[in-house]
Amino acid sequence: MQTLLVCLTAIFLQAPSLVDSLKKEVNKASDPGSKAEVYYQLARAYYASDQDLAISYADSAFALAERLGNEKLKANTLNIKGVSSLIKSDYETAMKSHLDALAIREQMQDTVGLLESHLNLGNILYRTGSAREAAVRYRKALHYARLSGNQRGQGLLFNNLGSYFKDLWAETDDPSDLDSARFYLLKALETKKSLGDSRGTINTLNLLSEIERMEKDLPEAEKYLKQALELSSGLEDLELRISLLSELTEFNLELGKGAEALNFSKQALNLAEGMKSLFHISSAAGLVSSSYEALGDYKNALQFAKKKLQSIQELRTEQNKEITEELLIKYETEKKELENQRLTKEQEFLDLSIKRKNELLLGAGVLLIGLVGTWIFQRRKNEQLAKAHKETKSLLVQLQSKNEEIENQAKKLHESNLALTESNRIRQRLFSVLSHDLKTPLSSLSAILDIWKKELISQTELEEMLPKVTGQISTVQSLMDNLLEWAQAELDHSQIMNSSLNLRETVEEVMSQLSSVWESKEITLVNQIPPSLTLVSDRDRLSFVLRNLISNAIKYTPPSGVVTIFFDSTEGNRIGIKDTGVGMSKEKIDSLFKRRQFSQLGTQGEKGTGVGLLLCQEFSNSLGASLEVESEIGMGSTFSIKWDGDL
Repeated sequence: MQTLLVCLTAIFLQAPSLVDSLKKEVNKASDPGSKAEVYYQLARAYYASDQDLAISYADSAFALAERLGNEKLKANTLNIKGVSSLIKSDYETAMKSHLDALAIREQMQDTVGLLESHLNLGNILYRTGSAREAAVRYRKALHYARLSGNQRGQGLLFNNLGSYFKDLWAETDDPSDLDSARFYLLKALETKKSLGDSRGTINTLNLLSEIERMEKDLPEAEKYLKQALELSSGLEDLELRISLLSELTEFNLELGKGAEALNFSKQALNLAEGMKSLFHISSAAGLVSSSYEALGDYKNALQFAKKKLQSIQELRTEQNKEITEELLIKYETEKKELENQRLTKEQEFLDLSIKRKNELLLGAGVLLIGLVGTWIFQRRKNEQLAKAHKETKSLLVQLQSKNEEIENQAKKLHESNLALTESNRIRQRLFSVLSHDLKTPLSSLSAILDIWKKELISQTELEEMLPKVTGQISTVQSLMDNLLEWAQAELDHSQIMNSSLNLRETVEEVMSQLSSVWESKEITLVNQIPPSLTLVSDRDRLSFVLRNLISNAIKYTPPSGVVTIFFDSTEGNRIGIKDTGVGMSKEKIDSLFKRRQFSQLGTQGEKGTGVGLLLCQEFSNSLGASLEVESEIGMGSTFSIKWDGDL
C-alpha cells in the first residue's frame, strides 16, 4: 500500500511539474508559432484529467495555427480536441473535430495523421453502436498503417477487425464473415509475434480459440490455447497462467480427455499453492476432482473435493479469524478504556477534552489547508481559463473586424461595378445610335459635294439639293448641341446643382426656346402646370429633358395638333408631355430604349438625331427619376418624368 501511494504521489507530482514548465514556456514564448506549440502540449497534458481545460488550450492553439497557416498543428489540435470530447461522451463535437482534422491531413497526405484520424473515428462509431461504419474506418486506418510501416498499429487494427468479424459471424452465420475473422486474427497473430508482444499474442490466440470452439474444431481450439499457455510461461503473471490452465482443463473435460484435463488441473493447483491463494487453491482442487471423476477414480476425486472444501473452510476460517481478532482487539480496547474511566475519571475527562480540542484544531487546520489549497487551485484554473478565453475572444474580435472591413470594401466595389456597368451600357447604346446618326448625314453631304466637285450635276440641281443639305447640317448641329450638353453634364456629374425652381416658369422658358418650331407647324402648346408648384432639382438637366421631350412631341404631332404639359401627383409625382401625334405601337415602345434604336422622320419629314431619348433617360436617372411612355397608334403619346418619392 505504501508503494502504491509513493507511485501515485510521483505521478501527480510529475504532471503538475510538466504543466508548470509548459505554463512558463507560454510566458517566455515571443513568437506566435512557439506559443501555439506550447498551447498544444498543454492540451495534451490536460486531456486525461481535465477535458474542458484541454479543449480550451486546443482552441487557443488552433486559432494561432490558423493565423500562421500551420496546417499540421491545426490537425493535431483538432485531434486532441476530438479525443477530449470523446472522453466527455460529447460524440457530436468529437466526430466534427476528427472529421476536420481528417480533411486537413488528407490535403497534406500525412499518412501517420490519417492512420490516427481514421482509428479515432472508428472508435467513436464503435462506441455509438455503428460497428459496420467503424470497420470501414479501421480498414482505412490499416491502409495508412501499412503505408507508414507502423507494425504495432497494424497488429492492433488486425485484432480489432478480426474481433468485429467474429461478432458479425456470430450474428449472421455467414461463412465469409468467418473467413474474414480468421484472416485478420491470423494477421494480428503474425504481427504481434514479430513484435514480441506476448500479452497481445495471448489475447489474439484466445479469440482464435473461441472461433474454433464455435466451429466445433476442438483440436484446433486446443492448439491455440496451448500456444497461449506456452507464451504465458515467460510472463510473471501467475493468475494468467492459472486462468489458461483452468480453461484448458474445462476444454478437455468437454472433450472427454480426462488424463489431459488432470494434467492441466494439477499444474493450476501447483501454481495456486505456490501463490498460497486459498481462492485459487479451492478452484483448482475442484478441477482436479472433476478430472479424477471423469477418469473414474472416485477415491482421488473425493480426496480433492475434500481439499476444495477444506480450502473454502480455511478461507472462511481465515476470514472469521480476522473478524474474531478484530472483535477481540476491540473488546480488550473497550475493557481497558472502561477500567481507565473507573480509575482516573477526572484525568481521563481532562485528557479527552484536550484530545477533542486537538482533534478540532487539527480538523480545522486540515479543513483550512484544504480550502486554501482548493481556492488557490481554482483561482489558478480560473486565471488560465480567463486568459485563454481572453486571447480567444481577442482573436475573434480581430477576425470579425477584418471580415467587416472586407465586406464593406466588397460592397463598395460591387456598387462601383454596377454604376460602371450601367454607365458603359448607356454609352454603348449612345455610341451605337451616334454611329448611325452622324454617319448618315455626313455621308450624304460628302456624296453631294463629291458629285458637285466632279461637275456631275448642274448649278440648278445643286441649288435644289441645298435645302436638303441644310437640313442634314441642322440635324448634325442639333446632335452636337445635345452631345455637348450631355458631355458637360458628365464632367459635372458629381456636382449636381439642385435648387428650388418654379416648374411652370421652367416649362415656359423651354416653350419660348422652341416657339419658332411649334408656331411654324401651328401647334398649340398648353402649359397646365400649377403656377405655385415648386420642386428641388438641377435646373439645367431638367430643362434639357423637357426641351427634348417637348421637341419630340412637336416633331411627331401633325399641324394644328396639341401638345399638353401637365403635372400629376395621384401615383407618385410626374411631369407629363402629352401630344395628339401619330402614336406608337407596343413593339415600337418596347424598342425605344434598346441598343439599336434609331430616329424616324417627323410629321413633316423632320429628321431626328436618335440620341435625345437616350440622353433624356440618363439625365432623368441622374435626377432620381425614371422616364416612362404611354402610346397607341393614332392616339398620340405621353412621355412622363416620374419620381416615386417626395419632390
